[in-house]
Amino acid sequence: MGKKGKKKSKETGTPDVQKFKKTREFWLLKECVTIQESLPFVAMDVLDDLAFMKVARFLNMVGLLAEHLQVNTKKDYRFNYHHKYLAPTPQFFPFGYDVDVIRQARLVQEKPGITYNGQEYQFAESLRTLSEKFLKEIDSYMTKIASEIEPRLKDDFATGLKRFKVDLKEDLEIFDQMWIKYEQEYVKARHEILTQVFQQVDRLVTLEMMLTQAEERLDVEAKQALENELVREIEKFTRYLCPDLPHEDFPEDVIPLAEACIFYESKCTEEWLHLAKYLIKDYLELRIYISKIPEERLKPQLKENQQLMRLLRSFHESVLASRVALDFVSRLPRLIHAKTSNWMTKKLLEPDLRYIQKTAHLA
Repeated sequence: MGKKGKKKSKETGTPDVQKFKKTREFWLLKECVTIQESLPFVAMDVLDDLAFMKVARFLNMVGLLAEHLQVNTKKDYRFNYHHKYLAPTPQFFPFGYDVDVIRQARLVQEKPGITYNGQEYQFAESLRTLSEKFLKEIDSYMTKIASEIEPRLKDDFATGLKRFKVDLKEDLEIFDQMWIKYEQEYVKARHEILTQVFQQVDRLVTLEMMLTQAEERLDVEAKQALENELVREIEKFTRYLCPDLPHEDFPEDVIPLAEACIFYESKCTEEWLHLAKYLIKDYLELRIYISKIPEERLKPQLKENQQLMRLLRSFHESVLASRVALDFVSRLPRLIHAKTSNWMTKKLLEPDLRYIQKTAHLA
């Protein structure tokens, strides 16, 4: 005879409870209790990566329970106070509880400020006080939520499943409000700091947009003035991020003169034309990158944006390499008095740039 199969454990509780035990919500409750047993205290313990993973897991369970019990509070501030240049792009319908808020609250509590690009930005004392209070409340409520769930799992929801869900929802609503109160203040403070961090980036994006608009209007005087202003800002920004570059100033009218090299090609040497074309290519690549910053975003530690750093360095090198050619055409009649059509614009040159980039590996 074959061996008899193991007996199934007897189901306990009322029919509603037995049915509830087969749901995802019941599994979330059990998981909350299991995780809480080994949770660290976020206000005082030293937290390594594993500890943060445990806290993140618990917060994820709490977020899913809150969603299931329809703790529907708006968290639009996460989107509204996410800086327009900060990577990654924020969620449009944010919910749940991100462990990074706890990580940042600990940072605010422990340090007077945060450093970006070698410069320290101070936190307000009120935020530090709020951070300390928030972390203690988190510890208290993570313990409270699990301790209210555990006895009900053991006694098969003796007080009634409906009563349990009402009580749990009340606890989650208090937790949610406590979280929102702190996170809202934190993201506001972070937005103020990041506005300072991205100040030069904002200037570049604004100038590039104004330049594009001048090109579309074929307003040549405005185009050349904005080209010069944009290049000056790029030079300043590059020196800020790359202090190791040669201490050699850019000449005046860099881009109008590069365009003049092409216009006066019969008067220039092959080498000068080659250098001018490379300068225009590097300039155009940088402009296109700048124009896409609002969509593709940046890391606030600006040197970590590798493509930005490469484009800034390439353009800087191209300008300095072209000094002799630019100096020569600066003595010829000004382009605005000699040229009447086919002005160099981003829209006109983008197809050529795409071709150059596509065939670069064949060179």
